[in-house]
Amino acid sequence: MDSLSIADIAIHCILLVTGISGNIFVLIVHFLDWLKTREHNPCYLIINAIGISNICLQIANDMVEISYYISPDAYNEDWVNNVTTALLASLSLSSLWCSTCLCLYYCVKIVNLNGPLFYKIKANLPVVVPWVLVFSVVLSWSVGMPALWDLYTSYSFTAINITGNVTLEESIYPYESKCNCIYYLYILAASLAFVIIFLAGGTIITSLCKHMSRMRQNNERLCHPRIRTHLSAAKTVTALLILYLIFYGTFSFMNNPVYVLDDVTGVICFIVMSTFPTVNTIILIMGNRKLLNALKQILGMKSSVINTEITVTTY
Repeated sequence: MDSLSIADIAIHCILLVTGISGNIFVLIVHFLDWLKTREHNPCYLIINAIGISNICLQIANDMVEISYYISPDAYNEDWVNNVTTALLASLSLSSLWCSTCLCLYYCVKIVNLNGPLFYKIKANLPVVVPWVLVFSVVLSWSVGMPALWDLYTSYSFTAINITGNVTLEESIYPYESKCNCIYYLYILAASLAFVIIFLAGGTIITSLCKHMSRMRQNNERLCHPRIRTHLSAAKTVTALLILYLIFYGTFSFMNNPVYVLDDVTGVICFIVMSTFPTVNTIILIMGNRKLLNALKQILGMKSSVINTEITVTTY
């Protein structure tokens, strides 16, 4: 085993620990809060769904990469490639769509829009959110799992003439689609989620600008808690959008049959994908008052009033 392989395994082991630990921390904090209040907070429910998806995604992604070095023969089996692609795609889309629900939740709770439908949705969020999460998970797995029977490995041979001797070079493409559409389904599902996140973020930023303009006209201070809530929500949504764009750009690049990755590129792509659950957890913690304060307590830091106001207020 060369130095690159050893470094790759070490990095994935570290990311496995950090990713699982961070998301378990989120689940434990919310569970302890539920034991105290016995209330089902829609925002916590969404973040918990993201945390569970991230834990499963972290385990699946790192185990796939580590198994490549432990048992390369089994890793190259057709059914292993199909299961791996279907599982990673389903879990990735689940995390993405649950985060989309979180962005929509922030938008509905923070932005004031007129209309009876909007007020009805806002008043019934505890009922609406679980059904939206169920729809998101079902949609994600419905798009991801067809890879089990759609993907196949194709082989092609190229004649190479070296000093008069003709040899055949075999090329293997493990992600060919029978219907030639599975890759585009992934892109379509991810793109739809990106559009929703972008619109939610744009709505929050627009509301923030209007609110700041009104406060300037009234000579009010811009450090108002509502302004800070808007800013924190905008930062959280923007950070999630950038993170998912990087993740899905990497995932699409890896599974696109047009590209054939070399070993170094494949290692880098898997490392980028493995950092996703950890970074996602950091974004969620920084955007949630209760999680940030709990983390500060563990680290022995005092929770200041300013930090409590800056983070997104969860209702």
